[in-house]
Amino acid sequence: MVCNPIHLLSTPTVRNLLLTTGLLSAAPFVSTEARAQVEPDVPAPSDTIYEVRLTDGTVTFARIVAVDRENVVLTTVSGGRLEIERSYIASLKPAAGTVVNGEFRNEDPSGTRLFFTATGRTLREGESYLGTYLIFLPFGAFGVTDRVTIGGGAPVLFGELEPLYFAPKVLIVKRPTVQISLGTLAFFFDDEVVGIAYGVGTFGSADEALSAGVGYFYSGDDLAREPAIMVGGETRASRRIKLITENYILPDRVGTILSGGIRIIGDRFATEVAVFGAVTGEDAACCLPTVNFSYAFGN
Repeated sequence: MVCNPIHLLSTPTVRNLLLTTGLLSAAPFVSTEARAQVEPDVPAPSDTIYEVRLTDGTVTFARIVAVDRENVVLTTVSGGRLEIERSYIASLKPAAGTVVNGEFRNEDPSGTRLFFTATGRTLREGESYLGTYLIFLPFGAFGVTDRVTIGGGAPVLFGELEPLYFAPKVLIVKRPTVQISLGTLAFFFDDEVVGIAYGVGTFGSADEALSAGVGYFYSGDDLAREPAIMVGGETRASRRIKLITENYILPDRVGTILSGGIRIIGDRFATEVAVFGAVTGEDAACCLPTVNFSYAFGN
């Protein structure tokens, strides 16, 4: 008698044995990767704005209004309605930014500074950025916690990195429209430390704000008697453009430094183009152009 294997597998006794041992599943086998593509992790409907990236590279900013096993229904920030198969969603995460007139504006990746000086804001924990001032002055910063940011860098001149500088900043007041921080910018030479200890506050939103600070220059144990004063501002002109000004009144009647320019804002990359000038007594000098670049990580 010849035994038919298909008939044998279909018998109740053998089938129950295979189900019990896990060698046969009641449901069709689907790989982990395939399940992830068919049923991506999609949050429940809410008012949260998400950055939705599709498998073809398209990115949209929208709220989730309905979810089922196969489809996700979205309402875009401009008011459109999209129904997308879950398998077409490559990634989905909460978006950091604001909606202005139906347009999503991502956060300024360089909002913790103006052109050169610090604002009252700090990086979030785990966020960081790298950049360069004037091509040959590299810098970077890292958010140790939501209230502590550590920065540093060094000019690249004639193949040497000197002087090194260290720039810690601690947030002491954190409110929706007010951030105040204390920090220092210290330059390390061979046998001396020169820098400025300062306090700075930023008042307003991420897109419209005034920053003002007071700092004292020091060299070793010597501290200047008169402070330097900084006043700056920023305003978002469009999704990609922010207007910035950064100005200083220097101690001991040295003079005043004025500046104005723009920041071109990308998702992570930012470029700044500005012009600086100085007024000392009856003399004035203009104009020194500057170009800065930075790239943000982790936000």
